Amino acid sequence: MTGRRVWASKLFPLPLGESSGEGARRADKHPLTPTLSRLGERGSYGANFRDRTLAVCTVVCLILAGWGCTAAGLSGQAKERSASKAINVEALDPVVRDPARSDRVRMKIAKELAASTDPKALDPIFSVIRDRQTRPLLRATLIRLLGRSPQREAVAAFLLERLADEQEATEVRSAAATSLGVLKDTSNESLAQLRRAGDDADPAVRLAARSALVRIGGEGIDPVSLLIAILQDPAQPDAAKVSAAERVGAFKDGRARQALIQALGAKSPDGPPPHTLQEFFAARAAVKRNLPAAAARALGRLGDPIAIPSLIDAAEQTQGEAKVAVFEALAALRASQAVPTARKALWDPDQRVRRWAAVLLQEVGAREALPELHRALADTDPGVRLQAALTLEKFNDRESVQQIKDALSKETIPEVRQAMEQAVRTLSPQ
Repeated sequence: MTGRRVWASKLFPLPLGESSGEGARRADKHPLTPTLSRLGERGSYGANFRDRTLAVCTVVCLILAGWGCTAAGLSGQAKERSASKAINVEALDPVVRDPARSDRVRMKIAKELAASTDPKALDPIFSVIRDRQTRPLLRATLIRLLGRSPQREAVAAFLLERLADEQEATEVRSAAATSLGVLKDTSNESLAQLRRAGDDADPAVRLAARSALVRIGGEGIDPVSLLIAILQDPAQPDAAKVSAAERVGAFKDGRARQALIQALGAKSPDGPPPHTLQEFFAARAAVKRNLPAAAARALGRLGDPIAIPSLIDAAEQTQGEAKVAVFEALAALRASQAVPTARKALWDPDQRVRRWAAVLLQEVGAREALPELHRALADTDPGVRLQAALTLEKFNDRESVQQIKDALSKETIPEVRQAMEQAVRTLSPQ
């Protein structure tokens, strides 16, 4: 027996009572034998088929064994890392409880304790949160850490206790509701307590509880009605209502239409149209508080034509980002009733409004707006000029070729020139 066969025989011993000849006959009957035999005939392993078969099996075994060793090694390394991250609860406990320590240090240690699976690790955090002498902001921040804790049951019970205590600080109760939403605790007790908190006298607690229920979702929870309640709550800040409008629009539920139309009439924080980069970023930051703009975009996503008259009214009364959003919604709804408003909007001082007005005219195929679109080819804003060229091309109006050529002769922006050249090629007689 060759050295290779000796090695293989140690790795693959024959069953008890089976001779080497019987093993060979059994190998010959294996379904892979013909394939391996043909491969062996083409190779340089020698004439003995069983030697080649055993060699192949040996290689496969070594590969599998290597994988096993690698997996075992990685598992061992993971255990070592886990052990290295093990924390000494007794040593860290007094640091979190010590009011003389800075908030930053206490929070850092509390974060390590909150991530631990040791039941005693939560005791110092619970203790500080219960201490009414500790600032509410720090206690609320500690509660938010608990939302990621692996000890879900203990944390949920503690959060429910804080939420139910009406004498507790607003910040703490709101944070407790928010963390229950992060935990996505679907227990009957948690859902019942959050529903009660959704009607709480404190607007911040109401908001946190309703938002938590939306986040949890699932059977028995109607997120649309909860978001509508936030939109219609006069005590809620515009930033919260903006978030609710954006989320309710994604559900495309017609029940939200009236609440969104009502939100169109809210005061807008818009300033003048942005002309510099600094003004642009300031305008984008203001969007987070711009309830009419969020409501308009949500109505566009709903796709309900009943909202078109209200949007047209809003286009006449709003300015800035809100007006831009109104025309976005009208374009999404393909509101042909808004064509007169869009034609007038092509003279608006805000270039963003002019762009979206041109988009709306394109979407509805408003050929009666050709005079305004010809004038828009010479607009001071390149985006308006580009959109005007695209709209005229889509209208397939061959009489517009000369106006586009005239604008092209003066155009310096490459992207706009490209759009105008394509429009000329499309509209020119072949």
